[in-house]
Amino acid sequence: MTTLGEILTQLSDRSEIYQILAESDDMRAISKLRQIVDETGDDPCDIALRAVQSFSGKADDEAWTKLIGCVQNAPSPASACLGEMIAWSMGKRSI
Repeated sequence: MTTLGEILTQLSDRSEIYQILAESDDMRAISKLRQIVDETGDDPCDIALRAVQSFSGKADDEAWTKLIGCVQNAPSPASACLGEMIAWSMGKRSI
């Protein structure tokens, strides 16, 4: 079983982000990324990295608890973690 620490390490590596995005079936996260890309013209990987950094630095206990719940039951924990971080960041407009 992958630990949250291992997932967070993955999500701080650009090449891992690309792989996770490429393999993701999280349509919600992909849709949110596309929306931001369309609005800003930024690279999807840069947006995802900013979401991870924003969540890691600013999320409250409730957000972390929700993230852990999503990751625990997910077939792809890293993808679920990234999707939740992107959704949180979009809600906070911090990416």
